[in-house]
Amino acid sequence: MFIVVNTITASGPALQAMVESFRRAAPEMRQFSGFLGLEIWLDDGSLKAVSRWASREAFQEYPKSDVFRRHHRGMGGEQALRAAHITFYEAEVMA
Repeated sequence: MFIVVNTITASGPALQAMVESFRRAAPEMRQFSGFLGLEIWLDDGSLKAVSRWASREAFQEYPKSDVFRRHHRGMGGEQALRAAHITFYEAEVMA
């Protein structure tokens, strides 16, 4: 499994707006083969958007797509990924 964590730091109202934005975007992500799910983790002053994918290759289709551009206000994958605070993980489900 491949995990992508996008960390966003903002004020309370801005974070809530981001949660709503992710909520609207999530259903479109289901069209990508290998997309396993999206979770939003909140703590004091930050949001982590955690997406799960079957593989790195499955994830890499998303940033190349028109759906990604819509989700990121017209920015292409390379540009948006460079601008964001993103961490990638290889993961294995144990239980």
